Amino acid sequence: MSKGLFEIPGLSTKEQDLALLKKSKTRAKATATTKSSGGSIVNKINTLVAMVETHLGQFADETLIIQDEQTLHDYIDKCIANGIYGIDTETTGLDPLVDELVGVGIYTPGEKTTYIPVNHISYVTGQKVKNQLSADIIGKELARLEGIDCDMFNAVFDIRVLMHGTSTRLKCTWDASLASRCLNENEPVKKLKPLHKKYVLRGEDDVFSFSELFDNPKIFQKLPIRTAALYAAHDPKITWEYAEYQRNIFKTKENLKDVYWVFKNIEMLCVDAVVDLENTGVAFDLQYNEELKKKYHALLDEKEANFHKLCEMYSAEIEDYRVNPIPHTKKVKGKDVKYTITLDNPINIQSVPQLQALLYDIAKIPPTIDKKTKKESFSTSEEVLQKLKNPLADAILEYRSFSTLVSTFIDKLPECINKDDGRIHCKFNQYGADTGRFSSSDPNLQNIPSHNKDIRKMFVATPGYIMMSADYSQQEVKGMAQMCGDEGMIEAFRQGKDFYAEIASVAFGYPYEECLEFRPDGTTNPDGKARRAQAKSILLGINYGRGAASIAEQVGCTKKEAERIKDDVFRGFPAIAEFERQSFEMAETLGYVTTLWGRKRRFPSMLLPDYEFEYIESPDNLDPLDMDDVEQEVPEKVMQKYTNRLKNAWDAKKRAAIFADAKSEGIKIIDHTRDKDYTKIVNARIQGTAADMSKLAMIELNKNERLKELGFRMLIPIHDEILAECPEENAAEVIPLFAKIMSEAPGERFIVPISCDVEVTHRWYGKKYKLENGKLVEEKE
Repeated sequence: MSKGLFEIPGLSTKEQDLALLKKSKTRAKATATTKSSGGSIVNKINTLVAMVETHLGQFADETLIIQDEQTLHDYIDKCIANGIYGIDTETTGLDPLVDELVGVGIYTPGEKTTYIPVNHISYVTGQKVKNQLSADIIGKELARLEGIDCDMFNAVFDIRVLMHGTSTRLKCTWDASLASRCLNENEPVKKLKPLHKKYVLRGEDDVFSFSELFDNPKIFQKLPIRTAALYAAHDPKITWEYAEYQRNIFKTKENLKDVYWVFKNIEMLCVDAVVDLENTGVAFDLQYNEELKKKYHALLDEKEANFHKLCEMYSAEIEDYRVNPIPHTKKVKGKDVKYTITLDNPINIQSVPQLQALLYDIAKIPPTIDKKTKKESFSTSEEVLQKLKNPLADAILEYRSFSTLVSTFIDKLPECINKDDGRIHCKFNQYGADTGRFSSSDPNLQNIPSHNKDIRKMFVATPGYIMMSADYSQQEVKGMAQMCGDEGMIEAFRQGKDFYAEIASVAFGYPYEECLEFRPDGTTNPDGKARRAQAKSILLGINYGRGAASIAEQVGCTKKEAERIKDDVFRGFPAIAEFERQSFEMAETLGYVTTLWGRKRRFPSMLLPDYEFEYIESPDNLDPLDMDDVEQEVPEKVMQKYTNRLKNAWDAKKRAAIFADAKSEGIKIIDHTRDKDYTKIVNARIQGTAADMSKLAMIELNKNERLKELGFRMLIPIHDEILAECPEENAAEVIPLFAKIMSEAPGERFIVPISCDVEVTHRWYGKKYKLENGKLVEEKE
């Protein structure tokens, strides 16, 4: 029998383990590897081995451990013959560039599910275990799978692990994680095994769902191969099973045709771009970072010193408070507990209780009123401190602002540098937001503050390269114009007009020139600037679901005036009002809204009635044998009475009184209006359309062969902007090609003219360069 096809070996005995330990050349070293802060690794592994054997030993005959090249070759033949396979990797951690590949699981329908050990080490000796396949052999065999359909879960991670572990790049054709998001972005379950249990096993017990026991990836590497195989070999199979379930859903549900298009033509085609983004990383200027550390720590010290200086105004009150602290009361397990706040000397600006005592007990600043509870709030949150409009509160805000910059970016980012290439590689989640937008983490490179140019300047082009930033001009408002289908709005873009000025002109009845921020001679036009700003605030307010009060605050007018301006805009561009109305109607009727390309954003609560009514309990003296005489449902008249009262009651106290009245009649009112967030509906369509457009651009940029030849590579996608770099000598050809591909990526479906501006620098937010006669020259400020 071939070596790779043997039955899974039995568990080693304690005597065999001791014999191995005695044979070890360096007993001290072996002993050291068995200890961990949580107790003996040997004990933990023995526990895991016993548990896996108990729960999963029944799958031994269905599991194949591949430990020789011929067996792997034969299994790959079967994958090719079937035209599909599932694959999963096991590693020592979550960083594909740093952590080791421990094993690979492969499954093709109708065959045993397999596990290929690569880098298991003995938990006894600390040495690599024998009879494992080399990365080179695995890579050579996996390369034969090119063109074969491949199922993965979190494909970017597994592709990168295999790239760096075996030097082979697989192409995933079905990422079950992305498909899950497309099918239901509100799905609370995120991990493979629970999703498989929920949808494939239909809630039946899954003996494989104890992955939390493997809390430390380093432990998995030390598991005996049999144990690892019994646990890990199942993953590629359930990946395929879950993907098959998804394929069937897409195939049988007519209303998912557009969603399927988005999944296959946007999300799946974007995977390769994300793999390259994460592998490339971005260069980081450590020297400049050191300069910023000195500068910002000094500024932080200044901010703290300014705070303490302001505290001196209350020095007598502070000393008195230290002697006679004001008692406070808080709820602990339902009981009132008295406590006092001790003040450090000087007061600790990072201590919330001490700041509360300073602001409200010592400085006697009147507390704000909490909007929800209507009670006094002694909060030190940013929102509350801004409302206090007090020098002490302002000093705390300034300190916190600088402290966040220092801790999150200036101090933290150098720790994220990969030691091998000196670059920062973050994780990009291409379906990070429910609208389809990207997010990133470890570190979050999409959250580098734009208002502080110092921070972004730490990110630089690779030596010999230039950095390019291309962003879509007015991406979201053009998306709104496209989805509204208003010819006037579209024509304004075609003519290259200032869109917000055009909106103001039509809405307010002024000539277009009188709604521009600048006159033809370059001087500022205050009235035109104000009209343009009002139109912009209204339009963005509609887009982001802001109410009249929020728009009024931004524009600097009353709520009534903001409502009048919005009415003017709607009258001038009725298609905007119609688009808003249709979006609300779509959400209320279907429970979802769609982007231009068909991505769904689901709002299931919109399908619920505003209020539901039910009796709290049965009437007194009820004869349980005479149920025919009992009213089981709340009468329509009663429901209508309370519904009408609630519709006219916006004040929290009035609504609470209505609920109390109903309760006194033995009726419970379930309020669904709190779950219906109309503010997100229009924005879901606009932001989702913008996200689709940006991903289409990334796909086109990543697959363009000429850009590859010219050394172009994307670095960071930031919503409507893509940061990239290329060798400096190729800039003259890359820059216009970069802009052209971005502009054309939306295709024929997007008829509003959209362009991209490309900025060229050597560091993010650094000195700008432009092309003159095919050469880069510095722009004059």
